[in-house]
Amino acid sequence: MSCPDYSQSSEDHQCLLVIVKLIGTHLKSKSYHRLFDRISRLNNVRIADQQRGVWLRYRKSYPKENNDWGDFQAHRKVVGLLCVGKITSNADIENLSKDYEQMKKYYANTLYDSRCLLFGVLADDSDLFDDGPSVEKNGSETLDAGNKNIDCPEEVILESDHASQKNNLPNKTEPLQQNLRSGVIVYPSAECCIQLEDHLKDYVSSLFWVLESKRLDRSYEKLEKLPLLLAPFERVDGITIDNEGRSFKKRCQGRLRKHIGDLCLLAGLPGEAISHYSSAADNLRSVNDWLWLGAALEGLCAASAVILYPELHKPGSLTRNSSFGGSGDLLGSRQPRHRSGSFTSSSLPSGIDRYDYKVKNCLTPDEIIEKYKEVVLQYSKFKAACVIETEASIKATRILILQQQNLLASEFLKNLLFINIQLSDEEKIQRYCALSHLYSQIGMERKAAFFKRVAAMQCVAPSNPNPAWFQCYNLLLETLKGYKLSVDPKEFMYGCKSGWPVIQIRLLHELVVTAKRMGNTAVAIRHMQFLLHNMDNHLSDEERREMASMLESCTAKVEGTPSPLVLDTGTILPAVPFTRLPKIRSFKIQDLAPHLRPHSKARKNFVPPPNNSPFIYSPIQFGSIGRERSKLKIEYEWIQGDVCEVAMQVYNPMPLELKVSNMSVLAEGGALEAFPASLSLPAESGPYPVNLLSCPHAAGDINIVGYSMTVLGVKSQCRFRDIPQFKQHKYAVKVVPALPKLQLQTSLAKSATFTSMADSGSIISSGSLSLYAGQSHDCAVVLTNISTLQISELLVTLDSKLSKQKSSAFFTWDDEQLQKSLPLEPESSTNLTLHITAIADFLLQDSILADVDTSRGDISRSTSRCGSRKGSTASFSGFSETYPMKTVEALLKFEYSGGPGMDAEHFRECSVSLHVEVQSSLLFTKWDVLPAEVPSMCYLVFDLLNTTDQEMEVYYSTDRCMLIEAEETTRIPYQVERCPLDKVTELTTAGDSIEHICRQHVASLVDIRWQCVSFSTTFL
Repeated sequence: MSCPDYSQSSEDHQCLLVIVKLIGTHLKSKSYHRLFDRISRLNNVRIADQQRGVWLRYRKSYPKENNDWGDFQAHRKVVGLLCVGKITSNADIENLSKDYEQMKKYYANTLYDSRCLLFGVLADDSDLFDDGPSVEKNGSETLDAGNKNIDCPEEVILESDHASQKNNLPNKTEPLQQNLRSGVIVYPSAECCIQLEDHLKDYVSSLFWVLESKRLDRSYEKLEKLPLLLAPFERVDGITIDNEGRSFKKRCQGRLRKHIGDLCLLAGLPGEAISHYSSAADNLRSVNDWLWLGAALEGLCAASAVILYPELHKPGSLTRNSSFGGSGDLLGSRQPRHRSGSFTSSSLPSGIDRYDYKVKNCLTPDEIIEKYKEVVLQYSKFKAACVIETEASIKATRILILQQQNLLASEFLKNLLFINIQLSDEEKIQRYCALSHLYSQIGMERKAAFFKRVAAMQCVAPSNPNPAWFQCYNLLLETLKGYKLSVDPKEFMYGCKSGWPVIQIRLLHELVVTAKRMGNTAVAIRHMQFLLHNMDNHLSDEERREMASMLESCTAKVEGTPSPLVLDTGTILPAVPFTRLPKIRSFKIQDLAPHLRPHSKARKNFVPPPNNSPFIYSPIQFGSIGRERSKLKIEYEWIQGDVCEVAMQVYNPMPLELKVSNMSVLAEGGALEAFPASLSLPAESGPYPVNLLSCPHAAGDINIVGYSMTVLGVKSQCRFRDIPQFKQHKYAVKVVPALPKLQLQTSLAKSATFTSMADSGSIISSGSLSLYAGQSHDCAVVLTNISTLQISELLVTLDSKLSKQKSSAFFTWDDEQLQKSLPLEPESSTNLTLHITAIADFLLQDSILADVDTSRGDISRSTSRCGSRKGSTASFSGFSETYPMKTVEALLKFEYSGGPGMDAEHFRECSVSLHVEVQSSLLFTKWDVLPAEVPSMCYLVFDLLNTTDQEMEVYYSTDRCMLIEAEETTRIPYQVERCPLDKVTELTTAGDSIEHICRQHVASLVDIRWQCVSFSTTFL
């Protein structure tokens, strides 16, 4: 034998070897493999009227040189042949019959029985059969395939033994019947062969009876004429043995007993096989027949293992996939069977465990291993038995795996490495892969990965004229687990020491090179992504620069995609997002500008329910569950059609300049148009602020789950769930329906200072004005609809620090005229006239009066004092500080709505900041009451102070006028009617004070107006 069978196990010693060959050219390879799988599932058949069963193993091909070892070990002998083919005409049957006969001749020396399974004959095929009942009909059944009922045509059997019991074929098929040999079975098709398993069971039964007859013949063979069984190399080498001596007879007897043991084991009699093996081993040991002694001991170990481990299953047997439906009988989902001849607890007397039941000469588990050691030792003495030695080591390893003696199993595998076998490159790959699989079974994953990697390198060895890069890549991919590496970045713990970084980096480099040689640049890019992103902390600066340059050169040819890659083998390479290139330090969703934020009418008018609980504090927070669920939801809202913003801080950890392009927000659950941003980050620098803009196009909830970008030519979709520093996997933002936008402009000059009002966030315009006390001014406020929606609702309110009464007198407007201009269409404007009156106190305060030091009887002194202030800057400054200006701040608020947002009861709010400086104009420094000529009348005498820097004309009574110089004082008399006594009595009875009554009386009679000479307007 040139190459070992690495799937060998001890239980194969009791399996009949059956070859399933494809003949003809009409049957497709896929159909052939499907038939082989179906036939292979029939690996055990219980013989009728016998307490035994037959185990089988199937092969698609088998070298003839391996078949020559059948005398040395009977399970290596091909005893059955199944030929499968497809026919389309009468000529095909003739040709396939010839091929079938040739295959039988090829294995004629060892073959027990054979069958030819042909597919493709239809029951109504006129080319093959007439209407007469000349062939055996095996019945027809109806299969449910898909949702169709397929009537399978009747199967036809052409066999010599059946033909004798049936009518002969018509004349048209007589030549065909004469050319056909026994064992040809014809089926309608590969899908409609209901009785295939039944026919195979009959075939296996025939194999069993032939085997049983040979076993009995050998058992009763005369001792005088015993043949000498030889191994193939013993025939070739021409070993001369004295055939007359006693040792020769013992040799013949020992080898024959060993062969009978093989037949007994194949026939399902492991107990008898043990007896024969033991006897053979004694005879062969006495004559120093080491090769056959090793074979006898190996058979003894196999028979003992069959008894001790009945739960062994066939390696590589098909298991049912739970994703398939149906009963699963055709998929091999039967209950596991015990080997025939194996002792189970159900077959033993009660109270006896199967491990305690001792078959005569049956080895214990430890003895099996010791015998296997001796087997390997005996085989190692013969160079030609290196394949047999290798397979024996593999069988011993599998037994040790069952016994969970992994270290001892590794010793057998280590010995296997030193066996010198001349192998081709393909056979070396099989050898290393088998070693890798066995090391993996004993838990030595790194050593398993080592041999798998050696097998991969063997695929592209310099001596290989046709390097298999695809096979090399697949083998390298399978080694990742052994080196504690994964292609999935989610399974790879960044920053945690796991595995061996140097080996891992080398392996990733090999994957990159292999993928390039395969011509699959996309796969090479994916592995370079993983290497640069997940292994960068183990790379030097120069290596990171080199890897980044390689990645950019590859992505220039093939763009790196953010989606998983599916290989031809079905392996999925997950996406590797660059979540650390660049690194994100912060991610904050920004609220809209205050004047653009939506407000809810329901929330504005909401009145919290009263707390009826008798407890001041309760540790039971009934709303905590709801609060936990709402943690992920942003408190503020976005508006459909408005540009929204997300603020980020990024920094570059790479030793090279990092160019980031197409950076945008990644969202789910709504239509969000992103406006990509681009930036260039210097090497090892940051953080840098980045603002990502987007626009929602539909109302509802939007989940911000990450961001996307292109770095080094690779598109990445970075989700928060893949970034450890982000505790939240998403940010939920509510998008309200679209609302219009309002722009405000005033005719006033912009204010140089910012307002001190509390609610100042919604200010979009400002106006500053300076007035003298009592002066009025009209301000035009222009309202422009700058959106595509009309404004249907508009409410104007005023907020100031003045009292409500003073505020309404200070600022007035015509609200009715404004409402008539609604609705305000898109790109249209309307004006609001705001009337501003500088309301101030015209009475001089006591503190100011002391500073002025004027008296009612000494006007000249006051005048000269005032005149002295004109002459110097210091005096004028003191005068200004004596009469300071008053500043009135107010917010003119506009609440407006329209479009879909109004239907959802949302509105926007914007405001104009007004800054009015009220300067002192005319002050009443003193006043007194003097009697008049008429008793019902009196004089109110006022001392008036002109605090302005201009001449002032004062108008009082009906037609009297007086000129007051700048910063001077004058006295005027004002004749008024006395307050009637009955009015005082009436109002006092009503509860008003006399002072208040007098103030109202004077205010209703006194009307004093003033006008600066430079102004044309008269002021109150």
